Amino acid sequence: MSQQLIQLIGSLTKNEKRYINLNLKTFSSDKDLNGLLSDFNKTEKQISLKNKKDNLSISGNSTRLYYKVIDILYQFHEEELPNSDGSLKNLKRAKVLIFKGLYKEGIKLLDKIINHASKYDYLIKMEALELKLNSAIESVDVDYINTDYPKDKELFSKIHSEYYNLMEYQSMEALIKLESTTLYFYGDDHSITKNFQQLLENETNAFHPLAKIYYNKANAFLAMKRGQPDKAYPFAKRTIDLFEEYSEIKKRNLVIYLKSIRNLCLVLLYLKKHKDAEAVLDESEKTLVDFKKNSSVDVRTELFTLFVLIRTNILISHDLVKDNISKIKTFENEFHLNIDILKDDEKVNSYLNFTILNIYLKNYRQALKYTIEAIKISGKVRKDIYHISLMNEIVIHYFLGNADVMFSKLAAYKRFISKGDTLFGFEKELPALLTIIFNEPQNKTLYEKLFDKIDRSLEEEGKLVTKPFIALFYLKAL
Repeated sequence: MSQQLIQLIGSLTKNEKRYINLNLKTFSSDKDLNGLLSDFNKTEKQISLKNKKDNLSISGNSTRLYYKVIDILYQFHEEELPNSDGSLKNLKRAKVLIFKGLYKEGIKLLDKIINHASKYDYLIKMEALELKLNSAIESVDVDYINTDYPKDKELFSKIHSEYYNLMEYQSMEALIKLESTTLYFYGDDHSITKNFQQLLENETNAFHPLAKIYYNKANAFLAMKRGQPDKAYPFAKRTIDLFEEYSEIKKRNLVIYLKSIRNLCLVLLYLKKHKDAEAVLDESEKTLVDFKKNSSVDVRTELFTLFVLIRTNILISHDLVKDNISKIKTFENEFHLNIDILKDDEKVNSYLNFTILNIYLKNYRQALKYTIEAIKISGKVRKDIYHISLMNEIVIHYFLGNADVMFSKLAAYKRFISKGDTLFGFEKELPALLTIIFNEPQNKTLYEKLFDKIDRSLEEEGKLVTKPFIALFYLKAL
């Protein structure tokens, strides 16, 4: 049996399984479809077993079942899928009418899409124009070809140009995401962003509202990468304003909207305006409460990020833990409830935050568990968190009194650093500084020297925002 089929059926929710089963059962009078129903139930049962067989088997064709399940899922989720609005329905109806020979009625629906649907439905409009032309040729509609065709051709060209412009901004967005994946705001600029410099010069270069949003998101990120949060703020704020101005775009791109709120909060945190960030979250929570039951994994992930991850960031970054201890357990519960849907970036961020919160609460064993998980994942997705977590692990063993393990971890860290893989300037000297401290744990001046070294390094490199998450600052003389 194909792995694609196993993965697809394994991803199904209870409601999806019920709908597929009902659909196949409804049409089970057909011998082949009856076989598909049997194969689907058999596969679903085998996958749900705790002790799965290495080789799952069915009596029919697994490829056919795979595509049949996809087709049924399309019907089930049609209203939620991209571009599945009234325009798409009218396009389908127009195709049916033209196929049935009702040419004029079909053209009326096509004109409705072309002239009255949202001007940003680029693909639907282009397909409607193409279908209109082809149908006119097949129906020998000479009047249309002689009079309206030149106008529609010009309109097609305009829509195509705007669509291509949007694709350029989307490509830029994707490449900048790639560039920021492991180093966050740190690391040198890559050449890929320079290829899009002209797009980033002026918002008027973007035609589609979503392209304008990508323009502002990109400029905000690049300003943050240059260590200029004050210059990033107008772009981050403009992104939110554009979503509010174009409610249709906001509704269709909810995840991007939520990410934009996240980005605005991050900029505010870098500007040390945590009260403003809290105000943004509080205001957003009022309007987003209805989406908390949204079945989309991406939406749920972004809501968790906003109302748990960003809020724990605020507590740690602005020394507010002491006044919010009662909330920490609630945040941890939310994390464990959502852990299965979170992407690695959100997971490692959460592991780091809960490490620091538990160190503050002196729950060192729990902090160690979170740190170990952060180290497992962060190497590929967030190098900054990986380096911080390696340091935090040493500190936690210090508090636990695990001297042998602590020195072993310190030696491993020293070997790691000796290979030249550093992200913070102070790391080269850190093993030596810690070795001296651990050999003279009562000497307060050694701790002061360590803290001063880290502070100066972070300030010089524009990385002071990471300071509250580096557990080295919790070290103190015995």
